[in-house]
Amino acid sequence: MKFRFPIVIIDEDFRSENTSGLGIRALAHAIETEGFEILGVTGYGDLSQFAQQQSRASAFILSIDDEEFTPGPDLDPAVLNLRKFIEEVRRKNLEVPIYVYGETKTSRHIPNDILRELHGFIHMFEDTPEFVARHIIREAKSYLEGVQPPFFKALLDYAEDGSYSWHCPGHSGGVAFLKSPVGQMFHQFFGENMLRADVCNAVEELGQLLDHTGPVAASERNAARIFNADHCFFVTNGTSTSNKMVWHHTVAPDDVVVVDRNCHKSILHAIIMTGAIPVFMKPTRNHFGIIGPIPQSEFEPAAIRAKIKANPLLKHVNSETVKPRVMTLTQSTYDGVIYNTETIKKMLDGYVDTLHFDEAWLPHAAFHPFYGPYHAMGKNRPRPREALTFATQSTHKLLAGISQASHVLVQDSQNRKLDRHLFNEAYLMHTSTSPQYSIIASCDVAAAMMEPPGGTALVEESILEALDFRRAMRKVEGEYGKDWWSKVWGPDKLAEEGIGRADDWI
Repeated sequence: MKFRFPIVIIDEDFRSENTSGLGIRALAHAIETEGFEILGVTGYGDLSQFAQQQSRASAFILSIDDEEFTPGPDLDPAVLNLRKFIEEVRRKNLEVPIYVYGETKTSRHIPNDILRELHGFIHMFEDTPEFVARHIIREAKSYLEGVQPPFFKALLDYAEDGSYSWHCPGHSGGVAFLKSPVGQMFHQFFGENMLRADVCNAVEELGQLLDHTGPVAASERNAARIFNADHCFFVTNGTSTSNKMVWHHTVAPDDVVVVDRNCHKSILHAIIMTGAIPVFMKPTRNHFGIIGPIPQSEFEPAAIRAKIKANPLLKHVNSETVKPRVMTLTQSTYDGVIYNTETIKKMLDGYVDTLHFDEAWLPHAAFHPFYGPYHAMGKNRPRPREALTFATQSTHKLLAGISQASHVLVQDSQNRKLDRHLFNEAYLMHTSTSPQYSIIASCDVAAAMMEPPGGTALVEESILEALDFRRAMRKVEGEYGKDWWSKVWGPDKLAEEGIGRADDWI
């Protein structure tokens, strides 16, 4: 299908009748003749707001005239605006093509830090508009194709090929809905693309979710790289299922398991299903009833041994020699309490066989330094020597995933690697043989969206928005709080601007 990604031209002469205006409009016309949309504007306006267009543009053409320069290129308003705009775009997007359009000698005035961010310099009146247009369009198309992650690209190609559906689902690419009035409504509401992309798992060119082959496997490998993991498995029925997959791979009847008492019900279901015998780590509560963190002392092997010894269901077990099969921790809680996972790994590595962090509400933490070691897997962090590390994350909760989109991330230890075949037996036990391909595509796309620097910028914007809300609430409290006003959850003092320091929240 044809996506709407205009080529954006910024030129103060875009609507002028002078030579520069005629030249840039001739280029715009040549681009439109080739089938690409043009968005032409005469100024940057609010630079940061305008740079947000990077997610909607296929290329930028920034026009700059020689007469705009004054002595001292580092101080020229034209150069400063150009630099600021490019910095804003590159803060989120390293790949979108940016061209400067100007006279032959204009490039002399542009500093090297700007030149290295450009895809090219278009010399005004040097080549024909038609030739320049084709060159820019080639780069724009290459950029848009490169944006598409593996599975989403394969799904687009399949839907565009116009293949007939001779297997399930029974609506046959949406055709069945066209045969009744209410079906017509359904078809018009959801649209043909969604229905054409709703296909059977027997479509070979899309790969297999069940045995992780083809474009599905390529997307899972790509997501593992982005999330700093060794393995990634997409899950189409939520992190409740991801948790059960981890447990059925890891735990057998009568195994001793260590569990956060503030765990999700899926963990309790996993305990029942596997026949494991739990000992619980108890979290704290404050006077508001908010469930806080588990004290560090609860993670001490000696404390866990004492719980095993005191458990009447484990009288037959030698608490000194038994090795707990898994430790599952809710990371983060519903109220946003998170743990330093590196501390926990050091305390339990070699004592507990497998570390499982239920990060349903924390998939974003890996993409911003604000969160430091307070998530399961990060760049340039040491691996545990013995314990495998699992993180189960809800792509649909805090990333751009469709409902039920989830994944299992796995980090091998120094001395052990995941047995993928064994894990996949547990995976097959819990996944559908008719997965919804839109959910798989959203797992793929959500991971690609978090690739730095774009993902880092998205997380920072979210933190800023949350802090601005707190600042606004406290401002109201300062003015009207003598009567009554809600308090916000967070540090007593907030930074006046920006996101502040992570230490403020510890």
